[in-house]
Amino acid sequence: MTNWPDWFLEALRQRFYQLELASEQQASYSTEDKNLFTQMNQFKSRQSDEIQHLLSEWEEVMGYQQSQHKQSIYIEGVKDGIRLILPVMQPANVR
Repeated sequence: MTNWPDWFLEALRQRFYQLELASEQQASYSTEDKNLFTQMNQFKSRQSDEIQHLLSEWEEVMGYQQSQHKQSIYIEGVKDGIRLILPVMQPANVR
């Protein structure tokens, strides 16, 4: 398995570049996320206890949904990796 086919190495390179681009784009969102978090905290501090409680519940639900979404993206990434590697690892007559 030390001699990977050229097409496989190129596919891995392309996938790496796609992930690198996505990571760079995500880093630019982190500043926006910090600003949004600050604004949300300022907004919450100006509200009544009842509204603060409702906002906290809403944040909890949104956080859960976001974690589910991130988990599904992770699982798709694992499946993507398996789809790339499995054909190379199987004997030629099985393909």
